[in-house]
Amino acid sequence: MAYIVVILILVVMMLFSGFLIDLASIVKWLSWIQWISAFRYASNALIINEFQDLMFCLANATDICPTTGEQILDNRRLDHANPWDLWKNILALILMAITFFLLTYIQLIRVKKTR
Repeated sequence: MAYIVVILILVVMMLFSGFLIDLASIVKWLSWIQWISAFRYASNALIINEFQDLMFCLANATDICPTTGEQILDNRRLDHANPWDLWKNILALILMAITFFLLTYIQLIRVKKTR
C-alpha cells in the first residue's frame, strides 16, 4: 500500500514541476502544488545550471548562433539574472530534505520499542 501512495505523490509532484505541463496553464486553485514539488526545484536548478551562458551555434564551423541558453531560460520563464536564482532552488531542496529528516526522526522516536 505504501508503494502506491508514494507513486501517486511522486506523479503529482512530477506533473506540477513545470517540465511536463506548462505551469501557466494550470488552474489557479491547483497551482499551489508547484511550491511543494521537489521535482520543480531540482529541474529548475539543473536547467539554470546547464543553460546559463550557453551558445548554440551551427555545427558547420560558422559563427552563426541561432539561439542562446538565456533564450531557452526565458522561454521556460525561469529567473536566471543573478546567482541567487540558482541557489534559491538548491536552498529549497535542502530545506525540504531537512524537514523530512526531522519528521522521520520524530516518528522514529515515537515508535514503541519492544524487547
